[in-house]
Amino acid sequence: MYCQPQSQTQAAEPLNVAKIKSDFPIFVSHPDLIYFDNASTTQKPKCVLETMSTYYEKQCANAGRAAYTWSSQLEKAMEESRRVVASFLKTEATHLAFTAGATDSLNLVCQSYALHNLEDGDEVLLCPKDHSSAVLPWYQVREILKAMGKNIVIKHFDIHEVGDYDLKSIKNQLTPKTKILAMSHVHHVYGLEMEVAEIREIVGPEVIISLDASQSVGHTAVDLSSQGLPVDFVSFSAHKMLSAPGTGVLYVSKRVQDKLKPVRLGGKSKAEIVEGELSQTHSTVAELLEAGTQNIPSILALAEAVRYIESIGVERIEAHVSRLTVDLWQKLAGLPGIEFAPGIGICGCDRGWGIISFRFRQLSSMDLSFALDEERIFVRSGDHCIYNKEEAEQDDFLRVSMHLYNDENDIDQFIEVLSGCLS
Repeated sequence: MYCQPQSQTQAAEPLNVAKIKSDFPIFVSHPDLIYFDNASTTQKPKCVLETMSTYYEKQCANAGRAAYTWSSQLEKAMEESRRVVASFLKTEATHLAFTAGATDSLNLVCQSYALHNLEDGDEVLLCPKDHSSAVLPWYQVREILKAMGKNIVIKHFDIHEVGDYDLKSIKNQLTPKTKILAMSHVHHVYGLEMEVAEIREIVGPEVIISLDASQSVGHTAVDLSSQGLPVDFVSFSAHKMLSAPGTGVLYVSKRVQDKLKPVRLGGKSKAEIVEGELSQTHSTVAELLEAGTQNIPSILALAEAVRYIESIGVERIEAHVSRLTVDLWQKLAGLPGIEFAPGIGICGCDRGWGIISFRFRQLSSMDLSFALDEERIFVRSGDHCIYNKEEAEQDDFLRVSMHLYNDENDIDQFIEVLSGCLS
């Protein structure tokens, strides 16, 4: 279990949450709002909203499609956004492609890599309790390959009872035919870091690892340098890291870049027809995977979101969210009839990643979420995007997910309302 205590330096640097909330127009407009659904989407700081408004109101053009000033300036700004995100992740801009979101990125891994590199009998390992966007595309690839006469095998590994991956289950499923392992960085329901380094040691250097980092990038330090996370693909969304919907990022490691094939072609594609045949050239992941007009204002806004996060410090945000997670867990534990999902409520860790899921024996999570909504407390209930709907409905967990603008007062009000609902 990767649960390490926060350093004394981090613990000594609390965030000024009141000041942070003043940076977010949503909280200025709704000062009574307690927003606990950050794993679904985050609120947006003023700098992000202003960046998008500026594009639409003062410099709306297509980037890099014309010789006039606005077009060339926007193209440079979008490439600067790519560099800002790359620096944030401690990698090179040539490794990143902008996508339509984490779901698009995860599907691109399947369509641009797996579809062209898996052979008959190859195996893919995944966890069925991960987000459906990290699971379902692999079944689609299997169906496409089957129609091409190639039969790949999808194997499942388990979640340990405390909430991280069962490493023994991964070892038991591993064979010389294992080519790809798909996993989450931080689980979207259980809220634990899923031991990327340990899993790399188990599967060895040859297996390709596709990492869904939707619940880590933005409030957890993510290092994609040569000394960082030992993975080949990383997918995440802008809207879960204080920016706008409609944009995501796909990181591709150097060793697999030459094995990718484009999924879509069009404007800006490095392709041409030579003597009736398609010819393609590329020197970056973006040149291979990006085609057509992208979500320009959202991409520009993503760079502003990163700058905002960096102005506060992602390590400070991570420490703040961890403290809140532990505080919430300890206060929830005293409520009557509570049952925790796997995660901090079961493992009793001294570190958290902002997510706690739980339910009560005497009240359905859906009914409870309606009651909380009346008190302007927004939480998540339902199937939590797990593809096995029957299993998800049986779990019936309510999920709380926090970010930098949440604080102890939010938690105390939440506990007070819960206590009233349960009395």
